[in-house]
Amino acid sequence: MPSSARYEELAQWLRALRQRAGLTYRQMSELTELPRVAGPACSAVTLCRADSGAALPRQQVVETYAQVCGATRQEARLRWERAAVGAESAAGGPQSPAAPRAGRRLELVYHPAHLLEAMHRVRLAAGQPSLREMQKRARELGAGPLPRSTVADVLAGLRMPSEELLVAFVRVCGQHGQHVVQWRRAWARAVNAEPG
Repeated sequence: MPSSARYEELAQWLRALRQRAGLTYRQMSELTELPRVAGPACSAVTLCRADSGAALPRQQVVETYAQVCGATRQEARLRWERAAVGAESAAGGPQSPAAPRAGRRLELVYHPAHLLEAMHRVRLAAGQPSLREMQKRARELGAGPLPRSTVADVLAGLRMPSEELLVAFVRVCGQHGQHVVQWRRAWARAVNAEPG
């Protein structure tokens, strides 16, 4: 199924909200900067892309878009999750964005590719935050450094994360306690599987 079809239901809902509100993308962008909007400020281009249906927009962008058009963040979150589940299902992935370990459990991660897959899943479950948002959250949590360029390379499969970076990444994605211990073990197994 082409990606445009996967996200079209969400895109149609967003476009209908905007039309009902009678707002241009520029007006919406200005509204996202108001203190009453509980989300990131979004440019007109970001908002336009969000309702294009070409790709799954970030969860926070969808929530902000919906809020400035008069819908609730909760309804936007549910619709985003439905679109994310549809995309994962079409790709043969997990059936719920709230279940990052669906598919391959962390205790079965024995290879760098498995670890990368798990990292993508846990980020999706956290609402697909941007690398900038993740870096900011890491600072707020005191989770350790999370340089955007390094994380981008890791997520592109260009390099293995350090253990410190992986822990900061999963903590920012909402993993705590015993889950972090499981991630550390998965990282150690993946590193040992890498050719020397």
